[in-house]
Amino acid sequence: MTLRQVPQRTCVGCRGTFPQKQLLRIAAKGPGGVSLDLTQKMPGRGAYLCYSEECLEKAKKRQSLQRALRCPLPEIIWIEIDQAVKSAHKREE
Repeated sequence: MTLRQVPQRTCVGCRGTFPQKQLLRIAAKGPGGVSLDLTQKMPGRGAYLCYSEECLEKAKKRQSLQRALRCPLPEIIWIEIDQAVKSAHKREE
């Protein structure tokens, strides 16, 4: 019996490779259409980020999320990402 291969994705903050289900996906749907993809099934260009505040800060500082999505991110998206990361930490505790 063979084991199924788990899809791996790279975090744009720390550049680490993790299983896809452990990362937060941000999807770009077109010009100015960026949103969190909690189902990881939305169409459009996607970028992945760890559920850690350090990775979020690195991605902000280096603008790696904008570069990966190839579009600017509105401030409201940064706030939504920050809330998602903080709520993930609360669930872990």
